[in-house]
Amino acid sequence: MFALRLAVLCAACLSIVLADTRKLDLQPPTTFELQNPEYRLSEDINPINYDITLRPYLLESDNTKRFTFDGEVWIEIEPVKTTKLVSLHSKSLEYSLTEYWQKVTGTPVIQKLTDPKYNEQTDIRNLTAASDLVAKQRYILHFKYTGQMGDDMHGFYRSYYVNDNNETKWLGSTQFQTNHARRAFPSFDEPQFKATFNVILIRHRSFNTVSNTRQKSTTPTTDPNYYSDVYETTPKMSTYLLAFIISEFTMRNDDKFGVLARPEYYPQTQYSFNVGRLILAEMSKYLKLDYYSLGNDKMDMAAIPDFSAGAMENWGLLTYRERSLLVDESATTLASRQSIAQVVAHEQAHMWFGDLVTCKWWSYTWLNEGFARFFQYFGTAFVEKNWELEKQFVVDQIQSVMGMDSTIATNPLSDENTYTPAHLSRMFNSISYNKGAAFIRMIEHTMGTENFQKSLQEYLNKHAYDSSIPAFLLSAWRQNWPANRFSGNSEEIFESFTTQVGYPLINAKLSDDGKTVEFSQKRFLLKNDGSDEKLIYTVPISYTSSIEKNFEDTTPKLVLGSASQKPTLSGVASWVIVNIQETGYYRVNYTEKNWHAIHDALSGSNWGNVHEINRAQIVDDLLNLARAGHIHYDLTLKVIEYLETEVNYIPWTSAFNGFNFLAIRLGTDTEHFGNYIQQLTSKAYQQLGFAEAETDKALDIYLRTKVLSWSCRFGNADCINHAKTYFKSLHSVPKNIRSVVYCVSLREGGQTEFEALYQKFKGETVATEETLLQNSFGCVREQALIERVFNLVLSDEIRRQDKSSVLSTLYTENNENVSPVFELVTKDFEKLSVAMGGYSAVATVISNIAARFTEQSQYDDLQKFNTANSAKFGSAATTLMTAESTVKENLAWAESKLGTFRTYLALRNGSAMISGFSLLTLLLVALTTLLR
Repeated sequence: MFALRLAVLCAACLSIVLADTRKLDLQPPTTFELQNPEYRLSEDINPINYDITLRPYLLESDNTKRFTFDGEVWIEIEPVKTTKLVSLHSKSLEYSLTEYWQKVTGTPVIQKLTDPKYNEQTDIRNLTAASDLVAKQRYILHFKYTGQMGDDMHGFYRSYYVNDNNETKWLGSTQFQTNHARRAFPSFDEPQFKATFNVILIRHRSFNTVSNTRQKSTTPTTDPNYYSDVYETTPKMSTYLLAFIISEFTMRNDDKFGVLARPEYYPQTQYSFNVGRLILAEMSKYLKLDYYSLGNDKMDMAAIPDFSAGAMENWGLLTYRERSLLVDESATTLASRQSIAQVVAHEQAHMWFGDLVTCKWWSYTWLNEGFARFFQYFGTAFVEKNWELEKQFVVDQIQSVMGMDSTIATNPLSDENTYTPAHLSRMFNSISYNKGAAFIRMIEHTMGTENFQKSLQEYLNKHAYDSSIPAFLLSAWRQNWPANRFSGNSEEIFESFTTQVGYPLINAKLSDDGKTVEFSQKRFLLKNDGSDEKLIYTVPISYTSSIEKNFEDTTPKLVLGSASQKPTLSGVASWVIVNIQETGYYRVNYTEKNWHAIHDALSGSNWGNVHEINRAQIVDDLLNLARAGHIHYDLTLKVIEYLETEVNYIPWTSAFNGFNFLAIRLGTDTEHFGNYIQQLTSKAYQQLGFAEAETDKALDIYLRTKVLSWSCRFGNADCINHAKTYFKSLHSVPKNIRSVVYCVSLREGGQTEFEALYQKFKGETVATEETLLQNSFGCVREQALIERVFNLVLSDEIRRQDKSSVLSTLYTENNENVSPVFELVTKDFEKLSVAMGGYSAVATVISNIAARFTEQSQYDDLQKFNTANSAKFGSAATTLMTAESTVKENLAWAESKLGTFRTYLALRNGSAMISGFSLLTLLLVALTTLLR
């Protein structure tokens, strides 16, 4: 043991010296232009109402018009000030009529809108009226046009499926968020321009239609084969929330609520139909605003075969990927079932946060998405009470976003620099979703749950049918924030976490006599990448100690700003643990003595009564503090040895997430790491096994999948043999371990195993199982099979929406696949661009692969590719350049820090004993490096 400690100490010293003498050669960070106001519409005119008539052409008999549509729209507007200029959005629409008139009781005087000027970059069409449009008068804009129904899953687009008779069925659906309504009709396509909508859909008699509201009437047109479906007026809402579907879908419904899918999938709509009604009712109660009283008396949810987003919150017509809505009781895993319930809760939460009250501009996307992600967990928990979602939220949302939010790639929650389509896409990232939800949860625990709930009710009532900015939410919170919960700091807390990037590292220094603890802060950064280190946050701090061990009271005991604070404890403590149940958005570091005391507690009975979430927090903080260089890996590895006794999902999820980074950095040299994983997971593996018990809770089922996956992947022979045995009865593998059985069998097998899974995939009729199967393909290791999976991605057998996830498994499931997949991608990047819908998608793939490089030769290959081909990638070339910087950083990190970890693994596994000679060798290597 002494040799182990001595070797690790020497390696740690080396890492410090090398880190101090090496300066990373970083590329300058990618930045956006500071201002692009030309992308924003003038606020001189407000839309009041749209009357839209659309006729899509989906039949083969439509000949050259197939996959186009005819459109006609009347837009009622009201100028805010007198003007002749009419500016609105339009994209890929061809106009045959452009006119306007003043809305009067008699016969209107129709005039032309002339001198159209169109900016293809901003999609803004500027038109000039023949005479002044007078402020506060009403006018009608009238357009006739045609448009294209593309296959890129944006705007009014086409999708398809193959039915049980092997017939291809086409349908039309919509996806307008953030800026794609303009592809279906000319519009004021920004969220602040709310209006009502009247929709008429003309369809062939073989189709049916749905839209946001109830169908008011359906009547034959002059062509008896076509019908005109007329819909009720929508509530006042943003353009991106309009939706309609023309299909042959069937619906499971009652008088208010329905679920639509292709006819063959009707049996799979039962669960979402049940859980959707329940969640909607519970959300209505919690917010004291009944959904059906908001101006739309129906709710439908539709499963779309091709869908770019996970789901979409169109008011009254929620749209989903099929795998995000449909459940088969015999095949859908519990994890997929939970995910489906959560996505339903997310979209339904948007009915209030996003639809009723909408962010004024995408700078404040978190006002929509932060709340939707928050209720994705806590709204689902109203109905599914046994999934322990409050615990899952911490590891799924808070800990997962902290990585990105500690680098220069992050952005603030409220980002005023948001104009271009690239900016808009950036705002739909984990900052708006995960960090937004984490911040909201922190506020709830700071101001108190009842006060928080009341503030949301008041916020929604005050700003209903209108747009919102962060100040409106802060105002509602402050009106209900009690003085004894630091209401005087409320604005500083709000501003520091919404207008600044990142989050703090709280240093908690327990005094030697154990009677006081001193708190200070510094921004947490994973690496030296040019980020601002000097940011200061106003932070609600909760903590407990070895004296009271109170992990239930999450009420903050102080608010920390720039000045350190030193409260007195109630007695003499051996340890203090800060951030109870990780309700605050920050990391924590302690003195080494405190860390060892925490380790002693965790090693005791019932893990020292430390809360499960805080055990996860400790593991996550330790692994990231060591990664960032705040503490040495030998300390981290010592404390987390307690995992040998851990049998709970939440701490293990934090551990696996941290280990994943280390596994990537090790590349193909994972023999000792594999032994380490087997040792740490031994108790959990033995306790859980492969067979599901009747007493298993949801988190037990999820932990089994994770432990089996890691244990099998890193060489547990018993695990591998069990998985192979299950695979022999392929069609009866228990659903909750299928992901493990499929992947292990492909990794350890060959052509025979792949062909069996491929044939199962080809005949699969359950969307969640189809997804599971295709995401298992990447577990193969033979070169011929790697190439086969890659060719599947290039083909139409994998839908465009699924290509990136299938391809990613090909290089994430086996480290040895990284170079072969990189070679395939870079060789056929132009074909891949066509398959995935553009060079930007390919650049992201290359960047993600490069993030797993561990050798200089791989970096050289990346540079060669970029030099030869980056010009073809247009604006996405910046992604390729950033990938080079990432590889450099990772190689430098491994050189300075990975040696400590490798030495620890080797000695822990007993495969090497550090002798005086080898210690001397280690020091000579260090000296040689320094001299260089």
